[in-house]
Amino acid sequence: MSFTYRKDVLENGIRIVSETSNDANSVALGFWVGVGSRSEPQDLSGISHFIEHLLFKGTRRRSAFEIAHTLESVGGSLDAFAGRESTAFVGRCLPEHLRRAIDVLSDMLCHPAMKDEAIRLEKQVVIEEIRNFEDTPEEIVHELLGRSVWRTKPIGNSVLGTVESVSNLRRDVIRRFFREHYVASNTIVAAAGRVDHAKLVEYVAKMLKLPRNGRPVEEPEGKPLPRVHHEAREVAQCYITMGVEAPSYVDKRRYAAILLSLIVGGGMTSRLFQEVRERKGLAYSVYCSCEFYRETGILTIFLAVDPKKARKAVRSVSTELSRLLKDGLARGELKSAKQQLKGNLILGLESTAARMSRIARHEFYLGEYISVEKSLEEVMGVTADKVMAEAKRLFKPQAFSLVVVGPPSTDFPQETDLDF
Repeated sequence: MSFTYRKDVLENGIRIVSETSNDANSVALGFWVGVGSRSEPQDLSGISHFIEHLLFKGTRRRSAFEIAHTLESVGGSLDAFAGRESTAFVGRCLPEHLRRAIDVLSDMLCHPAMKDEAIRLEKQVVIEEIRNFEDTPEEIVHELLGRSVWRTKPIGNSVLGTVESVSNLRRDVIRRFFREHYVASNTIVAAAGRVDHAKLVEYVAKMLKLPRNGRPVEEPEGKPLPRVHHEAREVAQCYITMGVEAPSYVDKRRYAAILLSLIVGGGMTSRLFQEVRERKGLAYSVYCSCEFYRETGILTIFLAVDPKKARKAVRSVSTELSRLLKDGLARGELKSAKQQLKGNLILGLESTAARMSRIARHEFYLGEYISVEKSLEEVMGVTADKVMAEAKRLFKPQAFSLVVVGPPSTDFPQETDLDF
């Protein structure tokens, strides 16, 4: 399936990007706003996520039911998510319903009702979401790791916020935060599938009437955790994250970091899966992954283990990292990782929603489009020396954070167990 990329910038600053294929049967549409938990002071923690919820609760001319019904009645769907640096409102529809999708999303972003009763009710919903999150230790341990790795950088702020911060949100504060960030200069419209780019531009220009600029907001300071942090909770398993600050989205070293993470823990043939799970039986779940943002990134190793084997599992990870640093890559290891990454990328992009997200992120972080072919060229050009240079740069015990959530009986790993 062949895709054609196009980009336009409206007079008010809204960027519109698309990937068009006449072989596709649908359109994935996204309105991306450059605001997330990174933009929030501690007393407003979770406000970006709360606004994302609130915009579905009605506009000046649509009720919450009517917002959902607009696309569902023609077989489409609406969704949204808030993250660390961006908030996205997405829709899927048949090509003939593109105008309808743009209309409802524009209505949500331009004319939200934000009624007091809707705010009160949605606080209850979000608070339940926070409580559900707090009852999920695998998610908690990843959030805690971010605060430990990034220290005072606001990129580590909680996306959901706390029960207290959400409970204290007021309508005037919500509306002010919304006005400051939901502006044309901070917005990207992305679409992929069977989309007519000229019509996309025409409809967005006509319907998405956002103010040009907001008021600059000072970047707040994050709430750090110690480099080694333990939390005792009444859970059955022990959840362990080890991590270090990685390259940013704009740093080409991220390609070497991704390949390194695949070699270390990217699947059933990875080093950690084979050593920690298959040979030693120390963990049911073990993997390594990377996330990249505008100015930083994070490489994470995760394990879910028997609480009594927690220290032994961390020592086993340390041993495997030491072996990698000492002996280098095994024959064929890098080639296998490249093919794995190539397959993941190509298979993932069979989805128009994935393509839409990819071109939006490229615009958001890079300000330009990188074709799949160019991305694969970058990946295939990574040498073993580059991967090992990244390993030696990242895998330093004094730079690693270790966060553990487990029952009080856990044999909690210590800083000395990070020995590689």
